[in-house]
Amino acid sequence: MNQQNRGFLHKYRSIVVAIVLFVSLDIALIAYNLAASYTIDRYTASRDLSGSMRSSTQIVLRSLLEMQADVAAGGTIGEEARTTLRDRAALIQNGLSALREGGSLPGDAEATVYAAATQPAQRAEADKFASLWQPYQQLLQPLLAADVIDAASVGAAASHGRRINSELFGAINRFVNATQDLVTRETRVLRIVQIVGILFALLNFLYTALLASRRLLEGDRAVARSQKQTGDILATVKEGLFLVTPEQQIGEQMSASLKDVLRQEVKPGQKLFDLLTPMVSAPIMEAARDYVGLLFGKRVKENLVYSLNPLSEVEIGGDTAQKRYLSFQFNRVLDEGEVSGLLVTVQDATERVNLQAEVASAKSRAREQMEVLLRVLNNDPAEVQDFLRRTESSLEQVNATLRQAARRSGENYLGLVNSVFRHVHGIKSEAAAMNLEMFESVAHAFELDLVALRDRGDVEGADMVKLALHLDDLFECLNSVRGLFERLGTASPAPASAPAGGESSPAQQLLASLRGLAKRIAADLGKEVRVTGDMPAFDTLPQGMADDLRSISLQLLRNAVVHGIEEPQERRQHGKAAGGIVHFSCRRSDTDGIDFSVRDDGRGISPRRVREALVRSQRYTADEVAAMPDRDVVMKIFEPGISTASESNRDAGHGAGMDVVLSRVNAMGARIALGSQGHSHTEFRIRIALPSAAAAA
Repeated sequence: MNQQNRGFLHKYRSIVVAIVLFVSLDIALIAYNLAASYTIDRYTASRDLSGSMRSSTQIVLRSLLEMQADVAAGGTIGEEARTTLRDRAALIQNGLSALREGGSLPGDAEATVYAAATQPAQRAEADKFASLWQPYQQLLQPLLAADVIDAASVGAAASHGRRINSELFGAINRFVNATQDLVTRETRVLRIVQIVGILFALLNFLYTALLASRRLLEGDRAVARSQKQTGDILATVKEGLFLVTPEQQIGEQMSASLKDVLRQEVKPGQKLFDLLTPMVSAPIMEAARDYVGLLFGKRVKENLVYSLNPLSEVEIGGDTAQKRYLSFQFNRVLDEGEVSGLLVTVQDATERVNLQAEVASAKSRAREQMEVLLRVLNNDPAEVQDFLRRTESSLEQVNATLRQAARRSGENYLGLVNSVFRHVHGIKSEAAAMNLEMFESVAHAFELDLVALRDRGDVEGADMVKLALHLDDLFECLNSVRGLFERLGTASPAPASAPAGGESSPAQQLLASLRGLAKRIAADLGKEVRVTGDMPAFDTLPQGMADDLRSISLQLLRNAVVHGIEEPQERRQHGKAAGGIVHFSCRRSDTDGIDFSVRDDGRGISPRRVREALVRSQRYTADEVAAMPDRDVVMKIFEPGISTASESNRDAGHGAGMDVVLSRVNAMGARIALGSQGHSHTEFRIRIALPSAAAAA
């Protein structure tokens, strides 16, 4: 309030000064009028008193002459003459005292105050009159006091009165004139002061009126400028701005962007919550009503409830494609300490929310990179580099496949989808074996889209182009891990065909990866699995063949743990140990080839379950499946998209693993055989013919 007062005084200082001067001048004029009027009244009273004294001198002399005549005639003096003489003499005596010293006459009921003779002319005449009156008054005193008046006393007084009458009359008359001059002078001065005061007041009034008019015009221009600036702001600002009254109605002024931000018309006087009802859910609406009610209350501080705003970031619309986020911020508008309204600021927060999501995603990627770094550090650097090499090779082949799809038109791309699927599934399996979850999760997301395309059947070129996004994600993972290696200064070791010193051999590295993957899958499924191996020939294989067998091993391990090995309780029911065994073997054959096998002691392959999977895939009818021999049915597990899993997850259910195995076997020019017995075992045997150079080694 003090600041408002200071601001008001500063703004209207000139007008306030003019008004103060006007009031001060009026007060001064009134005060002077009162003082001057009082002085003039006293001077006037003194003039009138001296005039009465002047006439009284003549009446006293006349009374003496009448008394002298009565005495001379031998008669008695009349009481009327004596009374007149006494009264007039007393008036002259008391009046002389009042005129010389100021004050009132004794016995005056009105208590009129007379001005003392202060002017030299007055004082001189008063003294002159007093010097003449005192002897005269002494001669009159015996006449006034005695009961019997003798002729001598009357004659002496009358004779003295005739002698000084002219001087006495002249002195008092001059006093009257001097006093009248004072009255005239004071009256003239008062009139001049009044005229000057009126002129000054008029000038001050004109100045004040002119100044007020000027201020009014300036105020009007300032209001016009302010209104224009407000209009410019409301027309330019990107946020939606409007006021809400205590009746929760929208005010007259609002920004031009409000309509665009809300994407609907907003009318002055419209209820706030009628506007919000189509945009937000009922619970948020109820919370918003309570929040606005708190802001209009007097007891709650605005900054204490700021964080309770349910509309600070609210989703508008339910359609994902049209999903938007709006931010409503409420600020109190105070008028003399009372809440007169709320200023509502509406912003389209969609970009901010999306940016926050991107930042969160970036943080998540950073955490993933850190996790990858930790996981990478837990693996042998040479093995990680081999994984990166194999992954890059697979991604380049996928990229070539997608480019090939982009150049084709009017064809069904299902074969290309299966080709991409095999590469992606291989990357996923290797990443899982090395516990590189970032690669595994990205590849799994890639697989989900591939499954959708494969199951749809009719795949077009545009569908293949969309897969490039997943390919970019995998390349990003690859470059991220490779960048970590470069920052760590880890060089890619030269491949070795045999272990040196205390280093792990390729076979040992493979078995370690298989054991890690088996442990993780078994833990997810509530199973117990042990991986064993006898792979002396693996360390002598060419790099490409070793890579193929590694990929085959990972797929067959997944197949064994997910489909073959039973849960501990089921195994015990069939007289088996609680933990299953998956055994890998890689040896030289008698014909200078390689015999590679994977055997598990699980439940075996059930032709019935394979038949159900074939019918479920809708590629075969029930009659066609029923007519197939069990051997042919079992071999169908190598077809893409065929899986006996009841549900899909990151380890099974996509029908890609056995397709990868058969593809790798065919690429090596090898042969695969399958043997299985219910509740006993399943064994995959692969015979590979070595090139002459490798066979000689």
